[in-house]
Amino acid sequence: MTVRHFLLTHDDSIEEFSEEEAARVASGDTPLPRFADKRLRYLQVSVEQADESGQIQVRTVGAVVGFDEEGRLQEAAAPEDETEFTSFEHDACVQFALKDTVPGRYALN
Repeated sequence: MTVRHFLLTHDDSIEEFSEEEAARVASGDTPLPRFADKRLRYLQVSVEQADESGQIQVRTVGAVVGFDEEGRLQEAAAPEDETEFTSFEHDACVQFALKDTVPGRYALN
């Protein structure tokens, strides 16, 4: 299983973090100063490799994360109505997560 981590920023971009980077940010070892004093939407996409039937399982979990004045992760909470993910944002993160698992085998809708 692979796990991909995405932050959706206020300037409408999506930043991806490796599992190692995400772990360091979550533990407070790696601050993200560019996100100091901000609350951002976070989406985790887990992709389980194809089983014997060829099916791939994809699971997503979303949260709102807050950073302190130094850019260290301070909080994580369930998204509220005004911070929910659009279907486009959700699908874009899933497509990014699948790009290595199913290269050239999917279409952006």
